[in-house]
Amino acid sequence: MENLTFRATWLPLTIVAVVVFAAGVIFGFRRLRDVSVSNLPTLQHSSAGSAEHFADSSKCGQCHIQEYESYLQSGHARTFWSTRDFPLRSRFDQLKFDDPERNTTFHYRATISGIDVSVPGLFDGDRFPLQFAFGSGEHAITLVTLTPDGTGIPVGIEHRVSWFSKMDEADVTPGQLGLGVQHGIEHFGRVIRGETLEQCFECHTTSCSIRGDKLIDLIPNVGCERCHSSSVSHAAVMNDDPESAIIGFKERPWRTAEQIQICAECHRGVDNVKVSQIRRDNPKIVRYQPVGLVQSKCYTESQRLLCSTCHDPHQHAAKRTTREYELDCLSCHSSSPQATRCSVSPDTGCIACHMPPIELHPSASFHDHWIRIREKDDPPAVED
Repeated sequence: MENLTFRATWLPLTIVAVVVFAAGVIFGFRRLRDVSVSNLPTLQHSSAGSAEHFADSSKCGQCHIQEYESYLQSGHARTFWSTRDFPLRSRFDQLKFDDPERNTTFHYRATISGIDVSVPGLFDGDRFPLQFAFGSGEHAITLVTLTPDGTGIPVGIEHRVSWFSKMDEADVTPGQLGLGVQHGIEHFGRVIRGETLEQCFECHTTSCSIRGDKLIDLIPNVGCERCHSSSVSHAAVMNDDPESAIIGFKERPWRTAEQIQICAECHRGVDNVKVSQIRRDNPKIVRYQPVGLVQSKCYTESQRLLCSTCHDPHQHAAKRTTREYELDCLSCHSSSPQATRCSVSPDTGCIACHMPPIELHPSASFHDHWIRIREKDDPPAVED
């Protein structure tokens, strides 16, 4: 594992800093200088493990060849990057983005340190470093910077601008339209603090903890051990006895309804949204697949429908065809004479009718996992 240190003292950029929300105090002005590059290694697929705690995904791949090869093609294998080497680095170099709400322009450049940005007319043109890139690029990639404030509580900036793959262009980061600027640093994006920031890093890495301006025990991307803990013990047993199968793993309830809660740790579950938000006409919860899934009659009346009923967690979901997913539906809905069958189209069209894609952004659509007969008040489906 790697410890990454980023000095939060960059170019002489005097910024009124963020309100410390819990305490209601302002951590004051900071002087920002260039990020130190001495501790910025290139981030690889989840293979930087410590022998003491992690076996690392590549070691898993020595025995689980097919699963590992599938994993490398999945979004989980590319969820966290240093901006020194992330795949859209060249897109940001010399990019200019006009903020449609604030009448300002972001000027980007790629340097040996990563990506930095300035806003002419503000802060004398001084530059703000953008350290990390979050996301696989399937839909978008968002840039993040750690900005410790001396309180010991993790603080970071989710950058105002993200890159959207389908459009192949930059746009305002989802959730930031309409946000005002109360403190200077918020010109660069939304302030995230405490457990919320920690969860962002935890869900985009296999192992990571924030200590001030450092990332401790970093293993980038969502590797095998994000779900299969105690892999070191398992690997040690397997070296001595290759027939030991799952011996050595920490037991997790993979084949029960608790599996959904495991996926929901990052894909969001009912505990992560307000009850008032769980409405069939609310398009926002489409992004949180476990929330919708557990509202579905397919789940509530069977208690057998799990994430893995349709998805191989080692495989990119888009690798499977629509017809393959429909056959998963039919494995229950045509399994016996007593099975509930669709009166409109009993053998085809399950996904288009009952789990259509919903557009949340011009570059990002997600299938609605609240499986149901659609009504006029439901979010409109994307037309093929």
